[in-house]
Amino acid sequence: MTQTGRVTLVGVLKRALDVTWYLLWAALVVVSATMVLVIVGFIMKFVGASVLETVLARLDAAEILSFPLFVAEIVTLLVLVDRLRRMFATLIAGDPFVPENAGHLRVIAFAVAIYQAVGYVARAMVALSLTLFDLPVARGAEIEATLNINLGAWFAVVALMVLSEVFREGARMRQEQKLTI
Repeated sequence: MTQTGRVTLVGVLKRALDVTWYLLWAALVVVSATMVLVIVGFIMKFVGASVLETVLARLDAAEILSFPLFVAEIVTLLVLVDRLRRMFATLIAGDPFVPENAGHLRVIAFAVAIYQAVGYVARAMVALSLTLFDLPVARGAEIEATLNINLGAWFAVVALMVLSEVFREGARMRQEQKLTI
């Protein structure tokens, strides 16, 4: 919102990022707590106590192995949303061409790349666990042994890296211009 009370696209996007930020934290807490319960359940199962055995019986190996990957994906998304929030804060303040935004763009590019890599690992682990543990595939679906590369996401990584360099150079030139009489 501006001083006149007018709703801007930047303000709406900033609020959406804030809501997403808190929803991601809630998801991280739920997934982490579930992962801890599963680990405690396995330890209790090996010790001989079977309190969580009914919960563990409902989970298959693919779901159990994917909990750490869910945590990695959520943390990566938290980093991405945090950096976007910081960039929007400078935009709302009226000075988006600051040197910090170049670093934010670079971190966002790495976060998108890590998110894509974690997705590849997750799909590979699910397929591997279904194969190793000889588990049936849900609802008769077939698993393809192909690597589906999302070219759009990798193009975005490259574009964000280029934009981060443009921001860095623009901020440097702006600083030089401020020092020039």
